[in-house]
Amino acid sequence: MKRPLSILSIFILTLIACQQNMKIPEGDFSIHAIVEGIDTVIFEKIEANDLLLIDTLFAIDGEFVVANSLEGSAFFLLRTPEGEGINLLIEKGEKLEITGKRLGWNQNYTVKGSKGSSKIQDLNSKLNTFEKNMDFIYEAAKNAKQEDYVKIQNRYYSIIAEQSEYLKSFIDSNLESKSCILALFQAIKGENILHLNTNLDYYKKVSESFEKNWPESSHTKLLSQIIKTAYAPDFTMKDINGELFTFSELKGKLILIDVWASWCKPCRVANPEIVKLFNKFHKKGLEIISISLDGTPNQTSPKEDWEKAVSNDELTWTQLSDLKGWDSKIRDSYNIKSIPYTILIDENGLIIGEDLSFEVLNKKISEILNL
Repeated sequence: MKRPLSILSIFILTLIACQQNMKIPEGDFSIHAIVEGIDTVIFEKIEANDLLLIDTLFAIDGEFVVANSLEGSAFFLLRTPEGEGINLLIEKGEKLEITGKRLGWNQNYTVKGSKGSSKIQDLNSKLNTFEKNMDFIYEAAKNAKQEDYVKIQNRYYSIIAEQSEYLKSFIDSNLESKSCILALFQAIKGENILHLNTNLDYYKKVSESFEKNWPESSHTKLLSQIIKTAYAPDFTMKDINGELFTFSELKGKLILIDVWASWCKPCRVANPEIVKLFNKFHKKGLEIISISLDGTPNQTSPKEDWEKAVSNDELTWTQLSDLKGWDSKIRDSYNIKSIPYTILIDENGLIIGEDLSFEVLNKKISEILNL
């Protein structure tokens, strides 16, 4: 004789049946995901300078669904409460199917039904390979013999050049997709692979694409702001004789800004090298401006300290200071975090090098001046 099912048994079977056919809610887009080992998921929209919480999702055996309203396309983030997750680029009307594993989620997942999200996955895959290759180079350098340094260095630059070319090619092929901005901003160890100063043309390409296709996007405004930082901001400051000097007066010239201070020992050690640059290149077209961060609370006579150092170190070019030490406005304007610090600026006002070694400065200035 068969026993009738208990109320509890019926509830469990019903729950299992629901899990097997999890209903996807209606919306301008939807996501159905099965991620092994996950129970709670944070779903956020990615703006240029902010993450906007859309929903907190609870998975059943790693399965969850979500839908929402959307105009056009937008970047989203699916993540665990601990922060591990994946980026998505979703367009209105897309129905995404995602599978993966919580452990190393951003490297262990598949996504279907979303062109933009698939492009992001391609970018991430290439970045993962790049990072592994770079880690191999770093490890090799730790134990390398001196005669192997050149070979390792060449391999290092080769890997960076290869990744840079891949990113440029990706951008050129995807200017009608918001994913191009992720290629532009792809970074390793917190530093963009495509540097603003050496790849301004690609920053402009992506910016123009966003202005044309997504003028109201927060990312459009961000790109515009970033491009502005590629150019040296104007400023006015008193020189060592008390006369006002305005930076834009030198427009059209190759300029080297040297930020230093009389109390800074590394700066004083570097000053003879700046003198050599001035003597070598000034008559051929290089202008040098030194800006002192004298005026710290520890100084009782900052102006005298500054004047004495200028005289002793034989700095014969334009000398500027507002005598406010680390509170000098020049620090914020040029994002200076340590000194000595040099900034090379071309004839168009574009910053083309920062904190370069004197060997690199010599080479770069010679190339620009066709020497």
